[in-house]
Amino acid sequence: MKQKTFYKVTPFIPVRSLQQTLDYYRDKLGFYKEWVMGKDGGIQRDEMRLLFSENPDHLLLINSDKHRFELVWFVDCVDEINNEYKEKEIDVLTEPTDEPWGIREFTIKDINGYLIRISETIQTKT
Repeated sequence: MKQKTFYKVTPFIPVRSLQQTLDYYRDKLGFYKEWVMGKDGGIQRDEMRLLFSENPDHLLLINSDKHRFELVWFVDCVDEINNEYKEKEIDVLTEPTDEPWGIREFTIKDINGYLIRISETIQTKT
């Protein structure tokens, strides 16, 4: 008998322009396997799949001068990814930092204004 289990969430993320977003995620952030169906689309890198919906009005409600929506991506080799993104001239806002809650992370801002915290679980000293 199956147990009740939650294991993934993949929301449609509102974006200004679907094609510009897919191009940015492919060419700058290293994603691939993109698809488009009308104003919706998605892209993948390794096991991470992202879904986007072209909806500039909704985007303005969640990303503005006053508000920024944050996404957290869990990865392996966070420092190597930071170096990769610096070489591609990505807007890196914070350098990799060990946080007391057991995460090493850095933050970038994508072309839609999303703050993306790229995080790796680490061992903390107790």
